[in-house]
Amino acid sequence: MIPRAKISKGGKIVIPAFFRKKLNLKDGEEVMLELQDDHLVITSLKHKLEAARQIVNRYHSSKESLVDILFEMRREESKHEQ
Repeated sequence: MIPRAKISKGGKIVIPAFFRKKLNLKDGEEVMLELQDDHLVITSLKHKLEAARQIVNRYHSSKESLVDILFEMRREESKHEQ
């Protein structure tokens, strides 16, 4: 049997416990909603952030902080502007 849920007042929907456990979703946790064709896809924000980190790590394997690199680039740019 496929689990079902009802939409209550205000558009609220309860995600069945099986799915919450499978996705390790906790009360109050943020999720992302995407509309794909005629499907609503709910993804944990943690999962999306981890996927983004993996993409960044493919292109940046250095131990140096990307923030530090950006700050240094900005400093160099400002030197050339003056």
